[in-house]
Amino acid sequence: MPVASSSRRKSTRSRREPSEDRIEEDNPSQQTGNNDDVEGGDDEEEQPRRRVKQEKKTQKKTRRDSESDNDPPRVVVDDEDDRIDIENFYDQPLDKKESGKLSGIAQDWEMIRKQIHQGSFSLAKEVATSLADVLEGDHANEALSEVDEIMKKLIDIDYEMQSHEKSLSGMYQQLMRGEPVEGAIDLYDKEVKKRINEFNDRTTRKKYGSNDQYVQFKQGIFEVQNPGVNIPPINDFIPREEGDESDDDDDLEIGGVTQDFKCPITLTMLENPMKSSTCGHAFSGNAIRDYLARCPPAGKSCPAAGCSERLTMAMLVADSSLEKRVKLAARRAQRDEYDSDADDGEVIE
Repeated sequence: MPVASSSRRKSTRSRREPSEDRIEEDNPSQQTGNNDDVEGGDDEEEQPRRRVKQEKKTQKKTRRDSESDNDPPRVVVDDEDDRIDIENFYDQPLDKKESGKLSGIAQDWEMIRKQIHQGSFSLAKEVATSLADVLEGDHANEALSEVDEIMKKLIDIDYEMQSHEKSLSGMYQQLMRGEPVEGAIDLYDKEVKKRINEFNDRTTRKKYGSNDQYVQFKQGIFEVQNPGVNIPPINDFIPREEGDESDDDDDLEIGGVTQDFKCPITLTMLENPMKSSTCGHAFSGNAIRDYLARCPPAGKSCPAAGCSERLTMAMLVADSSLEKRVKLAARRAQRDEYDSDADDGEVIE
């Protein structure tokens, strides 16, 4: 095989050397080590990442500088980690498409409020009636006063939760009317605080005298301690304060209602009582079922004397609280009768 002469090999080597020099000139950073991207020992894969990140920062700054002062702040998303730039985030107006969310949150408040306080109110009323049955004198007054304060605090908390619910419902109604809600967070906070402050500024009578839960609470105590006696207005149990003289006609005193523990149908003590949700009269369970058996769709008139309300079985609910009060009142009446008989039979020498 022919062999290249030494002169030819020399010529070939001389042609290759200039090309290597050109490569070195095109990439001087690889030799000098003065490039900032390489400082600190970064590897070759890290270099392009640093340059891309620097370019993104420059682009963001350029966009912010180009925006007019009158333009709303722009929400900038970092493409690298998909995080929102909180500093540039702002409270955007709500429109009608957001109304469903507000309605759902308001319903959540209502559900939580009912679940929590339905049991709490019932427990407070049962404890109060039990104490009224077993205690007398100063011991009874002291114990019932403590339960009374607990009942009032429960009503305060219940109203606070209603304030959240009603504030959200008001914003929902505003959106449904086609009116956008500006500054939703601030509007919500202000409305809740406004409602709570208005409630706190009321007198004690205005806070609790017309509250159904508190009325039932005081009635239960009175019925056990005074069986068969007419219940005075609830406001008679609440001291008058400055401002009560100007009560509106809507804030009428609630009370003066006597809970008769006898069934209007059987004229005997209530058994498994059921109460009408319309007129409030109570009946023994079996008696009212027999009375309304095969009744027309419109129902029958209430069997209580002087009541013209129409009744159906759908309007009646079992009342376990009333059932317990009936038993306590019956036991107290028996005890009073026993004490009276003992006094009559006492022999004086």
